[in-house]
Amino acid sequence: MPFQPNYEVPEERKPYFLPANPDKGNGRVGCLVLHGFMGSPYSSRPMAEFLAKQGITMYCPLLPGHGHYPDKLYKVPHQAWIAEAEEALHTFRQKCHEIFIIGHSMGAVLGAHLATTAGKIKGLIMLTPIDDVPDKRLRLMRWLQYVMPWFYPHRSRSLRKVVRQRVLDFDPTIDFDDPEFQKNLLPRMSRLPTSGLAEMVKMVDKGRALWPKLHLPVLIFQGGNDPAVPPGSVERIYESIPSRDKILKTFAEAGHELMRPFEPVHTEVWQTIHEFIVRRATVETQTAVS
Repeated sequence: MPFQPNYEVPEERKPYFLPANPDKGNGRVGCLVLHGFMGSPYSSRPMAEFLAKQGITMYCPLLPGHGHYPDKLYKVPHQAWIAEAEEALHTFRQKCHEIFIIGHSMGAVLGAHLATTAGKIKGLIMLTPIDDVPDKRLRLMRWLQYVMPWFYPHRSRSLRKVVRQRVLDFDPTIDFDDPEFQKNLLPRMSRLPTSGLAEMVKMVDKGRALWPKLHLPVLIFQGGNDPAVPPGSVERIYESIPSRDKILKTFAEAGHELMRPFEPVHTEVWQTIHEFIVRRATVETQTAVS
């Protein structure tokens, strides 16, 4: 059964299912979209709406602990994220004949897990996948979680840009530089359970074990101005993948959310994903979506 949060989730951050445009496809080709750590279905929905109009069925679940402030990640194990991805794939397979996976950031690790364990995945698309943590001190959370339950990333210089992006993503009307906001609301909106960070690090390490097992078609995107992904890590992912059908596309000026409409490169990203799917679907289905 899909994850049912016991906390409020804004409507735009809830899971979505978008049927294929019947004028462009018969619905047999589908994309399962998996969001990243502290993300939600909201970030990928515009891209999904574009692909659905092109004849591809789209589905994005909500991972446990996500969809609201990051404090909801308190004591959520990484196995819960894996289980939700597996549940989503099981559900989606009842609707589509051929399935591609799009994973953003940590969602790319979840996609790689499904591709290597579930089988019959036509292709994996990874948007700014993670292979390491943006701040090495995050690896200390494995031990600190037992003595320090909360972490405030806005106090860390190396993470401030990521925090700003996440806060404004949740509410773009906020004046992030307002001293009153930074004093009172920012700590509440950005505080993270150290246990959640420790689980995220486990997912990062799981990804490193999965990349060498990927033998299916893979398309990877990276942004050259990404505060969440350390330099060189995406190239390491690409080099470790044994698939003969793999593509790495780099956008020098883009950030971590390169599929979002506010990034100028998003139109090329969307179109490249569509072409990747069309060319690797079966002949019968390819005719339906091209």
